[in-house]
Amino acid sequence: MKREKIFTAGRIGLFVFLAGLFVAGVLTVGSIGITWDEPNYFGSSYLYLSWVGEVFANPSGWFSSIDRFWEQSHEAPPFFKLWGGVFAILGVAFVGTDDLVALGNFYRMGSYVLFLISTCVAFRFLRREFGVEAAWGTVVTMPLIPVLFGFARLGQLDGAVASMYVVSMVALFSLVARGEVSHRRVVLTGLLVGMAFATKITVFPLVVCSLVFAALFHRRVVVFVRLFAGFAVGAMAFFAVWPWIWPEPIPRTLEFLTWAGGLQDERFTFYLGQLWAGAPFHYPLVSLIVFVPLVVAVAGTTGSVRLLKSAGAPAPAWLLLNLAAVLAVAASGLTPVYGGPRQFLAAFPLWAMCAGVGVGWVVMKLRRRFAGRRVLPIVLVTYASLALPGILWTGLSNSLEYYGEAVGLVPGANALGFETTYLADTYGPAVRWVNRNAPEGATVYVQAGTYPVAESYRRSGQLREDLRPAYLAPIASGRFTTDETPREGSYFLFLPRQSIYTDQMLALERQEPLYEYAKGGVRFVAIYSGEQVGGTLGVEGRPPARQVGVFNALIVGIGLVGLVAWVFHRSTRTEQHQEKDRKHE
Repeated sequence: MKREKIFTAGRIGLFVFLAGLFVAGVLTVGSIGITWDEPNYFGSSYLYLSWVGEVFANPSGWFSSIDRFWEQSHEAPPFFKLWGGVFAILGVAFVGTDDLVALGNFYRMGSYVLFLISTCVAFRFLRREFGVEAAWGTVVTMPLIPVLFGFARLGQLDGAVASMYVVSMVALFSLVARGEVSHRRVVLTGLLVGMAFATKITVFPLVVCSLVFAALFHRRVVVFVRLFAGFAVGAMAFFAVWPWIWPEPIPRTLEFLTWAGGLQDERFTFYLGQLWAGAPFHYPLVSLIVFVPLVVAVAGTTGSVRLLKSAGAPAPAWLLLNLAAVLAVAASGLTPVYGGPRQFLAAFPLWAMCAGVGVGWVVMKLRRRFAGRRVLPIVLVTYASLALPGILWTGLSNSLEYYGEAVGLVPGANALGFETTYLADTYGPAVRWVNRNAPEGATVYVQAGTYPVAESYRRSGQLREDLRPAYLAPIASGRFTTDETPREGSYFLFLPRQSIYTDQMLALERQEPLYEYAKGGVRFVAIYSGEQVGGTLGVEGRPPARQVGVFNALIVGIGLVGLVAWVFHRSTRTEQHQEKDRKHE
């Protein structure tokens, strides 16, 4: 009875906590400015869902119309774009079709709901495998990681795929670790894995980890049959939700799997004051420290040590294998990096679980020392209180620009050579300045890739309708407005994203801007006049990028093999002890 009351109280507490998180998400979902890719994904969602209407209106032409509706952003799978589109349709029912800002916020809430679902799933997993203290440590940590909480409130794939990774990971653990599994659970797990792949291909470590995990802990034919049956269901679900593949299944699937190849030689990482073609092996590990509050970093490190010591048990090993695999893919230097921790964002909810284990360990230690006292609430409040000052100083609107106390917040990170900003989310203050100061009909130039962002500000009414967004050189397709030279009385929105700097941008940055938005002396966005940027257009070249080399991938491979060997060693010892105990009985 007492145990049932505890679980009931735990469910009520979790519900209240998630409800509070939901309210926090609703109140802050519009605080971050429009980001790179969001306009594209929003438009894609509209086209994809419009295809469904086209099928009903013109059933005979459903197949021939696939390319027309599904071509846009076809390099990325459709699950989140469909999921977010449903939330946008729900928004239409509340606010109509004219308020594009509100519809965009509804679209973002699709990602945030996935974040809440993954938080709930993580709680249940940690409570079952590590105890209620670790579970509460985890769910409190999730929103205290600004990069995770920030991406959770964006209409992009990265927050969604981090959430889907957690949900699928927990489902796969149950599929492998449970003695008896129903056919329904196999199908459900397969559907979740399929939808994870249909969000972003970066979830592929799930497959590798589940096979390795089964080989280490559950070497039974039935377990592998379950896994492959689940993967088969996932593959069918993946193809079922992506009509773009249907006309040419093999070529288009291969295109999806290989389109990003070589991009590490075009899209660089800015780290320790230099450009890297592919991230060095230590970058993702350092990111777990610098992108989170110091107290979270300490809790995560403590939890990781505890997990390593108990890696002979299935749950700790499963969590460690997944965290290591996600980090290893990014650390290999063989995958493209798009700036910041986007490429391995799924590592952060896993890191939150490690932090939860660390918090749980602290609670247990204090409970022994202060018997009879309600230690858990005090620890959680203290934990959150230590994390909040740096988060609030940086500001919820700058979640993607946050750096932790370990590097001195944003000013210290900037001095150490970490990238300042990267997704154009900081355009908002510059847009408001231009609205106040630009003459009627002025042209507002933007950097490569951000024209849809500026145009979205204009269409949603946040940028004055008479202002003209444009590119300053023919760097994009002809459908974008482009000028060869700056127009008189024009402005240039400068995003200080160091990973895309050219020598021309460096020359422009050395000039005094008309306006800048900064935190602690670190510039997040600036505005230059057309004349200023025009004077630097003749500057050619870009800073050299450092190649990480094959040795980098070798180090990562050795580290992964070492972890698997350690887990195997610990699991073997655990099996031997269990066998001795059975003989003594």
